[in-house]
Amino acid sequence: MDPTTQLIPVAPACHYASGGVRTDLHGRSDVPGLYATGEVACSGVHGANRLASNSLLEGLVYSRRIAQVLPGELRGWSDPAPDTRTAGLVPGDARPELQEVMTSRVGVLRNAAGLEEASSMLDKIGSRSAEGVDLAAWETTNLLTVAEALTEAARGREETRGSHWRDDFPERDDVTWAGHFDTVMSDGVAEVSFVAAPATDGGPG
Repeated sequence: MDPTTQLIPVAPACHYASGGVRTDLHGRSDVPGLYATGEVACSGVHGANRLASNSLLEGLVYSRRIAQVLPGELRGWSDPAPDTRTAGLVPGDARPELQEVMTSRVGVLRNAAGLEEASSMLDKIGSRSAEGVDLAAWETTNLLTVAEALTEAARGREETRGSHWRDDFPERDDVTWAGHFDTVMSDGVAEVSFVAAPATDGGPG
């Protein structure tokens, strides 16, 4: 495109989730050999409206910490095992429908009816099976996994906090909802649970 004669396309982009892969102070996750830093990590230094972590702090501090422990913790290289399974993968062409569900029902403003509808629609998308293993199927399946976890956490958090806005619960409630929703994959199913923790962002309560 020629910006001197054509309009530059602009589309909105927003963070509707705060969280990431939970790590310790050296970037270790609960999975041996899996480390996380930056936007994908939840190390405890993320802000209330960040998608995951504070990128500058992560880049300067946590990446260095990971580099310090890696030499003594990494296992030797081995050849990856071939995997041609299709079970659990959804079709790649389901992505637009998935995006529409999340934008219209789990976007800026949320409520119980919309979240319940979204959960049902995500279940229907998840019931489809990909005909083959390809990049689009993997990407859409990964997006669906995150969408399901985010939707269930949003259904559970009956308050408004940070980037999570509930029309039906417009007030923040530290007494009931100070804490995190943790998601763990078990046999291919995302299990969401609430873990209470003191509010640390200087907000009310």
